[in-house]
Amino acid sequence: MSARSGRGPRAEVAPTVWDPLRELTGLKDRLNRLFESAMRRGGAPGSGDLSGWSPAIDLREEEEGFVLTAEIPGVSRQDVALVVEGRTVTVEGERRTGGPARGAELLRVERSYGTFTRTFTLPVGVDPAKSKATLKQGVLEVRLPKAAKAKGAPVKVRVA
Repeated sequence: MSARSGRGPRAEVAPTVWDPLRELTGLKDRLNRLFESAMRRGGAPGSGDLSGWSPAIDLREEEEGFVLTAEIPGVSRQDVALVVEGRTVTVEGERRTGGPARGAELLRVERSYGTFTRTFTLPVGVDPAKSKATLKQGVLEVRLPKAAKAKGAPVKVRVA
């Protein structure tokens, strides 16, 4: 124990390296999402029009590739499309409303329905032929292995 603090030895913390390019990429993605949302809704953000929706998506880089995870509850496999082209990954889909049951009247609708499109640019190319996607309990997981050499033609990835 240290005599001054009365606590155990301090753990050393590795310094964090600031990467301005990563910050700019994150800002660009947030701005793109904001503009896509405004365009789908046909109005300015904050206008109160909630007709469109955009699923929350996480994208992480691992040693062997990238993993994209999207929350898309209520969307079936048939309503999801993935396109991988070079360094770009596009996720498209639609969440459909079942509408009210016969003889029923909707009193309140808070969930969002409709189509969505999200596009991400990765730092390096991926191998679309080895990409895999699964949809379980409303969570879409797409594994995108890094390519040894970027190739040209877009490839659709089947969701399992």
